[in-house]
Amino acid sequence: MASKKFSPCIDRKISSLKQRFFEESQTVPTREEFIEQATEWFLSTRLNKLTGLESFAHKDIIIGCTQFIENICLKQKWNIQILPEEYAYYTVMGKQPTNAGELQENVPLLISAPNWKHGQRSEWQDILEECVQKNIDVHVDCAWLTVAKDIEINFDHPCIKSIGMSISKYIGSWNRIGIRWSKQKTLDSVTMFNTQMKYNDALVSCGSFIMKNLDRDYGWNTYGKKYEQICTQHNYQSTNYFYLAKKDNEIVGMTDQLLSK
Repeated sequence: MASKKFSPCIDRKISSLKQRFFEESQTVPTREEFIEQATEWFLSTRLNKLTGLESFAHKDIIIGCTQFIENICLKQKWNIQILPEEYAYYTVMGKQPTNAGELQENVPLLISAPNWKHGQRSEWQDILEECVQKNIDVHVDCAWLTVAKDIEINFDHPCIKSIGMSISKYIGSWNRIGIRWSKQKTLDSVTMFNTQMKYNDALVSCGSFIMKNLDRDYGWNTYGKKYEQICTQHNYQSTNYFYLAKKDNEIVGMTDQLLSK
């Protein structure tokens, strides 16, 4: 049965990679090597169309999109705004959503794209236009992008200042590692982590190992057909994510069904 718990689809291959990482000798890539490898891996998707990253000259290692988010919140002293139906994380921290069309001028917007519930945002262009009119910097959290398909984003927009991507949605919480793209270099905790090499060697070696051994579009390429069969059988509405569907317009997890024989 579908579940309200959105568990990553940790199958035999991904479990085997975890075991191999701990059992085999690993090399630690340099910061530059990891950034080059991760950039190529993130952008190698054939199921999504991502353009406009050429204007982001600065790349940094991040300890998952969580660090990307927290860094922005701390730098802005939580003077940020979010849209409805974002992660519960913000609500727990006391941040209430603002509707599109009612955004506050000059206050940075932290937005997930794609969104966990809606996938491709139909109002994306309208939001960016509002941000132009109101002088709002936009920071894009792409945590769900690695397990998505049919997402099209052009990041080359004057309001978009930074982007974060991570591998966590594939392998779960045992390793969080990713890349931040920024248009301008700024002095913040992420910059200091990279300048002083304070990120853990195990994180980058693991990230490198996973990306060498797991195809960028592995989830949909492996489970796409079974996903559609389950949706048809149980009258679920399909989503952009291979282990999430909708039942009665509510998101449900499909990991157990996908992994069952």
